[in-house]
Amino acid sequence: MAESLFVAMSFGAGALVGLSVLQAGLGAAPLDASQWLARRRQAQNPQTAPSAPLWAKAPGGAQARLRLADALDRAGWDESPERVAVVWVAAPLSLGMLGASTVTVLEWPAAAAVATLGAAAGFGSIAFALISSIRQRRNRLARELIPILELFSLELSAGGSPMAALSSVAMQVEGELAGDIRKLLIASQLAGSPSFELRLLACADELDLPSLASLATILAASREYGTGAVQGVRALAADMRREHRRALITHSRRALNHVLFPAAVGVLMPFLAILMFPAVTTLMRSFR
Repeated sequence: MAESLFVAMSFGAGALVGLSVLQAGLGAAPLDASQWLARRRQAQNPQTAPSAPLWAKAPGGAQARLRLADALDRAGWDESPERVAVVWVAAPLSLGMLGASTVTVLEWPAAAAVATLGAAAGFGSIAFALISSIRQRRNRLARELIPILELFSLELSAGGSPMAALSSVAMQVEGELAGDIRKLLIASQLAGSPSFELRLLACADELDLPSLASLATILAASREYGTGAVQGVRALAADMRREHRRALITHSRRALNHVLFPAAVGVLMPFLAILMFPAVTTLMRSFR
């Protein structure tokens, strides 16, 4: 009975692992503008879409799908929410079944604990990868914004208008954020479309970049009240540069701790044990 159960669990775990690898390995085709807009509309109204998945039509499924789609957009992943949800379900099930297959060599409580830990590790690994991708992309875009702001302040100091100066900087700088700014500038020039500041605020909210929202506020104040944007942009760039410097110092200190702690555990403690071995053996002999 145990052998047949082990074989069934092994086949089930192998099938789930194969499906998850196949689902994760199939490359997604690059999205154009129309496909991206269609995906966003479907994410916002999945119940009205003809190809809406069943889990999105369930109570609370539409909100869950919308939150997952927003998280994927912030992480920069080109995967659909359905594909990520399938992998997110298949990975815990696969690892859980692999852990449950240890019932042939372990007791039932121990096998159940291993299966639970495997399922939790599978679920947590996908969540950790998504959260890490969001954080890394946000930090990368924040680093890209610093030289853009510094060049923007130089262009404004030369006497150009804010939109012309920002357009010139966005055309000269290479990067993901500069490309997004170019797209926003082009889209804001269409008749009847929202202004560039509103689009920049929406982009800042989507990317979770408060500094980008501050830039939109500076540009809006310059447009509405006619105030100069040079000082505001320069101060914003200086603040971001100082924040980036503090983050680098904190990261370097953590890296030093990560190096010193293994060295202390792997080198200092064995060295102390070797030095104290004669004294410890002498004390043990004296107590006997």
